[in-house]
Amino acid sequence: MNRASLRLGFLLLALNLNAAPKEELVSLFESRRVTVNIPDGFVFMNDHDADGVIVARLNAPADGVSLQIIFLPDASGRFNGLRERAEFLVERFENYVGDSTEKAMQFEELEPRLGRGTYCSFTDAKLLGKKDLPAGEYLHATVGVKVWPGVFAVFTLFSNDLKSKNHLAAMDLLRDSVHEKPGPLR
Repeated sequence: MNRASLRLGFLLLALNLNAAPKEELVSLFESRRVTVNIPDGFVFMNDHDADGVIVARLNAPADGVSLQIIFLPDASGRFNGLRERAEFLVERFENYVGDSTEKAMQFEELEPRLGRGTYCSFTDAKLLGKKDLPAGEYLHATVGVKVWPGVFAVFTLFSNDLKSKNHLAAMDLLRDSVHEKPGPLR
């Protein structure tokens, strides 16, 4: 191997080590944009549902992880408090409780880098212990909300292992991105 090849190899290695995570911008309402850092192995899609609500979807097909995030305006800060977030989760996801092994909602704080968040996880009782799950069905559902000034994001994360690399990467994504980057001070 000559010096030029060796230098090129080190340069490519350095570029790879310093590569930033893939970042996607989701355009919201009122010219606001949310940054989403896409983990390796995930496919990102962004669209609107039939009612015009902005939806981001991330899937890790190799690991059977699926994340959906719905963005809604929250100009009044209605969901800033833990109680309000928990009440919303009960209203929206109470139907998961009856079919879960937990038989209750056990709220946890997301502790995001920016904003606030609350979530809970459910294990599907009818799928527990099964090795081959039906297509499109998941053992675990993690549901939650993340808020920051003016924005309310509702997420649903389906996975088959709460400790899998991709499930943990999706939770890290919710904590460390999925927010608006602060702009420069003028």
